[in-house]
Amino acid sequence: MTRMAGRSFLAFLCWQVSSVAAAPAIQVPQRIIDLQLSTPKPVTDSQMMEFKQDFVDVDFNTDDAMDAQEVRAHFKGGIGNVELYQFFLDSDLDRSGTISLQEYVNYAAMLN
Repeated sequence: MTRMAGRSFLAFLCWQVSSVAAAPAIQVPQRIIDLQLSTPKPVTDSQMMEFKQDFVDVDFNTDDAMDAQEVRAHFKGGIGNVELYQFFLDSDLDRSGTISLQEYVNYAAMLN
């Protein structure tokens, strides 16, 4: 996966399909804002908030896990099967079939 202009992959995809999916961002819950997450590489506070916002925007059912159906629904068909599969291979480290906020933050930080 490539990193575009300092943005996370999901943020890039959001931008890429913005003409299709022009929904406003969901407010990040305070409990997620307050989470102290580790990253494999240093990130700024601004980048961390961007990662958290990306995650919340995709986690439609607010179960604190991103699944393939949510990712596909978020992009309204604007993400192909190969890209979706690769995203899960790269980020779902415990192979649970869902991506936790920590897994997403780790993934996004490495793209930085």
